[in-house]
Amino acid sequence: MGDKSAGHRTASRSSRLPGVNDVRPNNRRSLDTFLTAALIRGLGAGTAHPPVLVVTGEAGAGKSRALREALASVPAASRRAASTEIPRGTPYKVVSALLGLDLGRPVPADAEERLLARLDDLCAAGPLVLVVDDAHEADSASLALLNMMASAARDLPLALLVARRPRPERDHLVRLLRAPSVREVVLPPLDDIDLDALVHEHTGRWPGRRLRPVLAPHRDNALRMLTLLDGLADAGAFTTTGDVLELRPGSTAEEVARGGLGDPVATTVSALHGPARDAARILAVLGRPATVEEIAAVAGVAAVALVEPVQVLLDRAVAVFEPGGRLVFAHDSYRDAVELDIPGPLARVLHTAAARYEEPAGRVRHVIASGAPAEDVLLAVQGAEADLAHAPAVEADLLAGPVAAGGSSRAAVELAIRRSRALARSGRPSRAETVARTALDHATDPVQTVELSRVLIFTLTLRGRVPEALALVDASLDAPVSGHVRDIIGQHRAQLVQLAGLQPLLLSPPVADPRELTLTGLVTEAVRLSLIGHPTVALELAWEASRQHMSAEVDPYEGASSDLWPPFVELHVEGPRAAWSAMQDVARLREDRSAQWQSVPHQLLRGSIDLAAGRLADAAAAFDAGLESADWAGLAWTSMSEGARALIDVLRGDLEAADTRLRAWHSAPAPLQFGIPQPQRAEVALLEARRRYREASRLAGEVWRTAAHRNLLTWLATVAPELARIARRAADEELRAMIDRDLARLPRPLTPALAPTVHLAEALTGTDADGTVQRACAAAEDAHRTGLHLAELAAWEEAAVAAAEVGDRTLAREYARHALRCAEETGATGAATRVTGRLRAAGVRLGATAARRRPATGWQALTPTETLVADLVASGRTGPEIARDLNVSTRTVQTHVSHALAKLGLASRIELAAAARARPDPPPR
Repeated sequence: MGDKSAGHRTASRSSRLPGVNDVRPNNRRSLDTFLTAALIRGLGAGTAHPPVLVVTGEAGAGKSRALREALASVPAASRRAASTEIPRGTPYKVVSALLGLDLGRPVPADAEERLLARLDDLCAAGPLVLVVDDAHEADSASLALLNMMASAARDLPLALLVARRPRPERDHLVRLLRAPSVREVVLPPLDDIDLDALVHEHTGRWPGRRLRPVLAPHRDNALRMLTLLDGLADAGAFTTTGDVLELRPGSTAEEVARGGLGDPVATTVSALHGPARDAARILAVLGRPATVEEIAAVAGVAAVALVEPVQVLLDRAVAVFEPGGRLVFAHDSYRDAVELDIPGPLARVLHTAAARYEEPAGRVRHVIASGAPAEDVLLAVQGAEADLAHAPAVEADLLAGPVAAGGSSRAAVELAIRRSRALARSGRPSRAETVARTALDHATDPVQTVELSRVLIFTLTLRGRVPEALALVDASLDAPVSGHVRDIIGQHRAQLVQLAGLQPLLLSPPVADPRELTLTGLVTEAVRLSLIGHPTVALELAWEASRQHMSAEVDPYEGASSDLWPPFVELHVEGPRAAWSAMQDVARLREDRSAQWQSVPHQLLRGSIDLAAGRLADAAAAFDAGLESADWAGLAWTSMSEGARALIDVLRGDLEAADTRLRAWHSAPAPLQFGIPQPQRAEVALLEARRRYREASRLAGEVWRTAAHRNLLTWLATVAPELARIARRAADEELRAMIDRDLARLPRPLTPALAPTVHLAEALTGTDADGTVQRACAAAEDAHRTGLHLAELAAWEEAAVAAAEVGDRTLAREYARHALRCAEETGATGAATRVTGRLRAAGVRLGATAARRRPATGWQALTPTETLVADLVASGRTGPEIARDLNVSTRTVQTHVSHALAKLGLASRIELAAAARARPDPPPR
C-alpha cells in the first residue's frame, strides 16, 4: 500500500476506480492462503499492511466459508456478527452484537463512544479479528462505525474481515473500500480442484466423470452446487464406487445434465406448499431470526400449528434453529428466493401484520414495505423518534423508498425534509442536496419550501459552493417567510461571506448588542472576533451560541455550526490544553444532538490542536483521517488542514511528501477557509527548507499582505515568528517592517496563547541582538507553560542563533540543546536540521549537544509520551481514562500504545503493563 502519509490529497481527490485495490485470486486455495496471510500481517499494531479485508461475492458464492477458512489458521481471538441474523434497521445492532455490548433502548447519545471504548478494551488483551458477514445488509449506523474501526485498526492489534455482496451498493461500504487500509478480495469461481474438494467435503467422496460436468455450470455459486448434490441424493441419482461419487445412468441424470432442474435453491423453495410456505414467507418478511411463537403471532395461529410446517423447513435444510431457539434461514439465498416468490399484494399483507410485533424502528420498515400512504409512514417515523434520535443515518436509509416515490402531499414532502436533514446530519450532504432539490419540485406549501431551501443552503455551504448558496439565500429572502426565519437566512449570508473570505473582516461589530442577533449571527460574530484578535470576547459568545443551540427557545436548525467553534477559539486564548478540554465538551454535545456531520470538522480541529501542542505524529494521523473522511463526505472547508498537513511534512523533513501534497492542492484547489492562505504558508516553509530564501521571502510577503488586508490578525500572530525568521534569513527589510507594523495592530493585552508567538516575532523584527536573546527566552518559557511546544522550539532556536550572533557560544549551545530536545519530543527532525544548520552558519558547532539518534527498539526507543502512556497502562488505566488524563483522544492513546508495542516487540497491553512494571529504573537521558 505504500506510505499512507504521502500524497494523501492525490489519493483522496478521486474516487477509487474498480479494481484499483482489488485482489483477484485464481482459485479458492489461493484465496484462503491470501486471506490468512493478510490477516496475520495486518494484526500487528501499527503495521503497514492493510488490516481490513473485504470479501466480495454474490449470494451463495461461498463468502461465509471463505471467512471461516481464513480464520482457522489465524492465531488470534475472533468475534463474528452476521447482518442477516440481526433485526433490520435497528441502529448499531450489528456492531453491538459484534463487540458484545448491549446499548439498550433507546440508543444512547454516546453509543459510538461506548462501542469504541469496548473495542479498545477487547484489543487490550491481544490481537483480535472482527468478522462481519453480509455487511451489505447492516444498519447504516453500524457501517459508519465500521469505518471508524477500520481507521482505528491502523493503530490497534486488530484486523477486520468483512463479507458483502456487490449489490445493493451502500454509501458507507463504498467509503470503506476507498480507504488506504482496505483491500477488497473478489471471490473467484471454483476451479476443478476446488470443485472436487467441495464435493469431497460435503459427501466424503470425489465426483465422478459423469457428475463433474453437471456441477460445473454452478462453479460461481457453491450453495447451488451443494443444494444440487442434496437434491440428486434425495432423488437416488447417485452410485458409488470406492471413494468416487457418480451419477446413476437414467432419466434423472439426463434431466440434470440438460439443466432441467434449473436453480436448485429456487427449485427447493418452489417445492414448499401450504403452512410450510407461509412460515418461510413470514420468516423472510420479518428479516431476522424469529421464534416459532413470533412467526405464529404474525400468522394469527397457535404456535403448535406450526410444528409440522417448521419441521418441513428443517428437513429440507431451508432453515435451522440457532442455539437460542430462534429459526433462521440456512443461507440468505433461501431468504432471497422466498422473498422473490411472494406476490406483491401478499407481501404487503404480511408486512402489515409483522409491523404489530416489531420495535418502533423495525415497525417503520414494515409500514413502508406494506405500501402504506405517506401519512401512515410519517406517523410510524414519529413514533420511532426515540430510537432514531441518535442514528440519523438509519432514519435516512429507512426513508429512502418513500421519498423516492415522491408525492406532493404535505406528509410526502415532510418525509423528504426529514430524510434530507437526516442525510445532512449524518455527513452525506451530496445526497441531502439531491433529495431536497427533488422535493422542491413537489412542494406547494410555502413553509415546507423554505425548509427545503434551508437544507439546500446548509448542504451547499458544507460543500463550498458559495455562489450557489448565496443565490439561494437571496431567493429565499424574496420568498414569504417569517421575520425570524428571514433574520436567520440573512445572517447566514454574512456567515457565508465571512467563511469564504469574500470581504475583509469588519473591525467593528455589525450590531451594538450581540443579543440582537440570531444564533447564526451570534456564531458569525464569535468567529469574526476570534479572527481579528479578540478571542477572549469571542470565546464567551461561542460558548453562549453552543449553549443555546437546539434549546427550547430557538429554531432547531439555527446556528447549526455552533458546536464547532469553542475549541477553535480556545486554542487562541489559553492554548492546546484548554482547546482539548473544550473539544471533549463539544464532542459530547455532538453526540447528544446527533450531529454526526461535525465529526469531520472536529477531527480536523483535533489535528490543529495536536499540531500546536507539538504532537506531530498525532496531528498527521488526525489530519489524514479527517481529510479522507471530508473527501468522502464532500466537505470542502479543508484548506487550513491541507496546509497544516503539508507543514508537518516540512517539519518532519519529508520535503518530497510536502511538495507532492501541495502540487495536488494546486491541481484541484478548494476554497480558502476565511481567506486564510494556509497552503501558501506551507509553501513558504518548503522553500525555506530547500534554502531558497529569496523565493520564500517573496511568497511570505504575499501571504502576509493577503492576510493583513483581510484583517486576519489572530492568524498573523501565530505565523509571525516563522515569517520573521525568513525575513531575517533573506535580509528582507520590507517584510520585516510589514510584520512589525501589523503586529502593532493586534489588540492588547495578548492572550496566553498568542503572547509567546507575538513576543518572539517582535524580538525578531527588532535590531537589538542582546534583547532578542532575552525576549526569545521569555517567549520560550511562556510557550512551554501554555503547552505550545512548536512555538517553544522556535523560540529556543532564535535564542540560540541570537546568542551565537553576539558571540556567546556557551549560551548558544545551551539554548540549542533546549531547541533540539523540543524537536526530538515533537518529531520535528526537519526543524532540528534547520537549527543545527543555522548555528553552524553562525560559527557554532553543536557536536555532542546535537540531537541523539533514538534507538529503534527497546525502552530507550520510546518517546517520553510513549513511556508515560506505558506507565499509565501499567497502573491499570484504560485507554479512555489515559486520554482524559493527557487531554488527548482515545485514538491518540491507541497510537502511542501501538508504537510502544512495536518498539518493545510485545503483542498486547497486558504484556506492556507487565513489562513496564518489571523494567528497572531507566538511566537518565
